[in-house]
Amino acid sequence: MQVVQVAPLSSLYVLELSGAPPLDTTVSVKPGVARTVIVRHAPPDNNTFAELSFPAGVFAADSAKDSVRLTIRARPGIYGLTLESDTPLGPGGRITFKYPVHFQAPQAAMTRYGGALGFERALMVALEQDGGHYALLASTRPASDNLSGPMPRAGTYLAAAPR
Repeated sequence: MQVVQVAPLSSLYVLELSGAPPLDTTVSVKPGVARTVIVRHAPPDNNTFAELSFPAGVFAADSAKDSVRLTIRARPGIYGLTLESDTPLGPGGRITFKYPVHFQAPQAAMTRYGGALGFERALMVALEQDGGHYALLASTRPASDNLSGPMPRAGTYLAAAPR
């Protein structure tokens, strides 16, 4: 996991959310088996909000435990979520925020980056650290209006750009 910058939340512009927010999601997955969890906006549109990919090795196969419980809670009004797991995550997981419809750039970010396109290019996946700071992670754009980054552990993830 490559950290580009660490900053307090007050030093970040977070991608804002409009429309129907996603509902909280809880799933159980089998350790040692690859799994993708899709988090969707609430009805009526059901568009994809985020995709969480867990390769086979992310949860070590443990004969004493036949499932891993994951809880995903959307952060109100922003492209962000909190992932909770009853088993530690290993390396290899990825989170992809998908924002083709329900996004809004903060007005100050539009000014700072010269418009929505400039802001979108500056977005990175941010992972909350101890003390309320966020690590901006090296991120990719696998498709238009998609932002993907590593998901090394449970925690709070945001789509954000430096101020």
